[in-house]
Amino acid sequence: MDRVLARHGLLGPYAGHPGLETAARVAPDGTRLLFLLNHSTEPARPTARDTVTDLLTGKRTERGEPLGLDPLGVAVLRLE
Repeated sequence: MDRVLARHGLLGPYAGHPGLETAARVAPDGTRLLFLLNHSTEPARPTARDTVTDLLTGKRTERGEPLGLDPLGVAVLRLE
């Protein structure tokens, strides 16, 4: 399934993290948003691929730094 999704450009940026679901959207004003959902009962620590600001906490994470996502947690990120 991953090969088919990748071939069509539909594989999310954090596909290698089991239990982590992603969805990218562009707001009408052009703001790029990334939604992360951790379906695991363990914390997720993917590396940020862009500089982002978490819209729920206000925390800014630079590219290359780990994103902290609580077990069964959600993050809404604005890509800079």
